[in-house]
Amino acid sequence: MRPFPRPNTSLVRKAHGSAVRFQPVMHLIAGDSLGLLADEPVEFEERVSFGPASNDNDPLSAGKWLAARLERVASAASADSLSHRPILVAAPMAALADPDTALLCDNAVRRTILCQQEFCLMFSDAAFAGDPADSTARIARLRRVGFRVGIDMRRSWQTPLSESLRILIDTIRIEADALEMSAELCDVTLAARASGILVVADHASWRDGEFLEDFGVAGGVAPQSDA
Repeated sequence: MRPFPRPNTSLVRKAHGSAVRFQPVMHLIAGDSLGLLADEPVEFEERVSFGPASNDNDPLSAGKWLAARLERVASAASADSLSHRPILVAAPMAALADPDTALLCDNAVRRTILCQQEFCLMFSDAAFAGDPADSTARIARLRRVGFRVGIDMRRSWQTPLSESLRILIDTIRIEADALEMSAELCDVTLAARASGILVVADHASWRDGEFLEDFGVAGGVAPQSDA
């Protein structure tokens, strides 16, 4: 029998005095915790620009911005005594192109009580467009300092899961409803599961756990209760 969801699995928590909100990531069959998703109201690409001098979109700025986000998330998780890991953190596309991102983020986490492997940096699928070998090298830099890396495929799923990429990716995030509309996405999720990559879905219901499992999806972000 499929276990009933724990009473607090759909709870969205906002850390005290922080803009960071945490949502649980749960196994849709077993009901176990698979980690947390950290959300903030503003993303790097959404910041206000005050002209060319601000240089808001330069990759180095994105690396620094991501490093600062990791410090905020670590502080918020500690303040709220949240212990489930890993913490999925959205990362700007530009940060993947910055060769200093790994060092900047490594130094940032070292200033907290958390470890690098407690974070999974989630880059959008579009960040991997272009040379696959180049993308793999960029991810490898982050992996070498201990970070997990994931791909956010909620808007697109064009990243080819090459053999070299599969051993570097920890998590893939999708929209649950997209599986019924795209055979291509189903192929991606099944290939990901076969490679040991965790696939988690937004807007997933507990009652759909077995259906989603058939397509390689193990977890849900704040799963919805059965009607």
